[in-house]
Amino acid sequence: MCICKSISDTQIREAVDQGARTIGDISARFGVGVECGKCLDDIRQLLDACVVAPPSPVTSHCSTAPVEVTPPRATEPAPQRAAWFAVDL
Repeated sequence: MCICKSISDTQIREAVDQGARTIGDISARFGVGVECGKCLDDIRQLLDACVVAPPSPVTSHCSTAPVEVTPPRATEPAPQRAAWFAVDL
């Protein structure tokens, strides 16, 4: 799930089993999303799948079925703008 922090989907599922419910919970626990942020959409999908499922007394309420990962969207580069601030080095 998060390449920057080497966090797997299994670790996120375990965190959900232990009470994590939001991206903020996962970020506070593992530090995901602070480097590049590319993992946040996939983690949000996994959280949605895990948290929505009702808990079962026998098995974890978070399915171990693979989550469909959407490919990154092609983005256009941001237009060049003049800086509105000055940096004093």
